[in-house]
Amino acid sequence: MRPQWLLDLDEEFPGSALVAAELDDALIVRPRDAMTGRWPVIQDGRPMVGYGTMPTMRSLRRVPRLGEAVFDDYTMLRCSFYYRHIYDLLGRTAIFVPFSAVPGLPLRRMFASDQVFLRSDTNYKLFPAGVHAITELKHWLDIYDQYRDELVVVSEVVSFETEYRCFCRDGRFVCGSSYPAEPYLPVPDHVRGFAETAARRLLAHGCTMVTIDVGVDTTGALRLVELGGVNSWGIYGSDVTAFITAMEAEALARADMLRPGQ
Repeated sequence: MRPQWLLDLDEEFPGSALVAAELDDALIVRPRDAMTGRWPVIQDGRPMVGYGTMPTMRSLRRVPRLGEAVFDDYTMLRCSFYYRHIYDLLGRTAIFVPFSAVPGLPLRRMFASDQVFLRSDTNYKLFPAGVHAITELKHWLDIYDQYRDELVVVSEVVSFETEYRCFCRDGRFVCGSSYPAEPYLPVPDHVRGFAETAARRLLAHGCTMVTIDVGVDTTGALRLVELGGVNSWGIYGSDVTAFITAMEAEALARADMLRPGQ
């Protein structure tokens, strides 16, 4: 039985339209439907795959039975979870602190720079990640004061010449491309290998299907940019057929695990 797709079509998330063009019977979930809880009715026993914007997928994940369509575990996608397994692949110094503590840290001495990179611990960004002058961090905290008790990542600033998004399942590369700007480039073999190294480490901790974002710096060295999920991550120039095949295989495998007696 082929899995049923639930697609959130949104102009700001072009990946779902690319997937929809390859499918005959995908069910479309509109943003208004997600907000009002008007979810589609699914044939009993049919595995499901969700793909679309993160707000819709996070809402879908909380719906009994339909939540099986979302593979992403947002707890595992926190930096504070996965950094412990791939820290050496980051290629930069990074620390975790409460957001409220950031302005008071001796960051110039710690990072030997007037700038740092700041992001939220969560994979769904509480505030925009980016490079900041250390002198501006108090102002940044004031703007996003509602998140002052949340963990954040502070790291040294690194520059990338090219970034690649690699979709991996069971520790193996499935598809990918450069991102975010066109023209999209294929993923070189050595970048695939790097991504698979990270994916295999996370596989041992329950992350069966993930995106591994890899950056190539000005010296050609590879650094892990970020670990992400698959239900709300753009496919850019990836092979859409390969993406669909892998997502459906993941849905079928999960359905088998949920069957009584398994």
